[in-house]
Amino acid sequence: MKKDELLLLVGEIKNSQVVLGNINSLYVSYNPMFVDEDKRDLRDAVLLTEILCNTYTCLETILFRISRAFENHLDAQQWHKELLGKMRIEIPGIRKAVLSHESYLLLDELRRFRHFKRYYFDFEYDWAKLNYLKIVYEKLVPLIHKELDSYADFVLKLTNPK
Repeated sequence: MKKDELLLLVGEIKNSQVVLGNINSLYVSYNPMFVDEDKRDLRDAVLLTEILCNTYTCLETILFRISRAFENHLDAQQWHKELLGKMRIEIPGIRKAVLSHESYLLLDELRRFRHFKRYYFDFEYDWAKLNYLKIVYEKLVPLIHKELDSYADFVLKLTNPK
């Protein structure tokens, strides 16, 4: 892979982290409404759902770009699930793993939720499930930032092997 392509990938990772930071700022600003059972309503459920889905989509997009840059083969039928699985595997001599086992499990929860939400159009929200997904999200955010930082550092080292 060429140096400029690697640097572009680092830029894409960093840009995605900015987007994730913006999404998380929105989450933090509205979290008191998500927690207070007396104040939360349908709008809060819709907003929380969008935050969870957008977070996953942002991360899936950068993972797809990493996959395309380094190994470029995903099964067309179940590529969303396969992508996550591949991102936790180190490919010796090609790339290190992007995701830890923990972040993989957390992302897989958000992936399944996003898939469900794409085909569920009703406005009956299950706050017990949303509360669980809030916990998943809150565990994932600091972990994935650390893992993406580490991965960007790895890619940068590839541009200047010494």
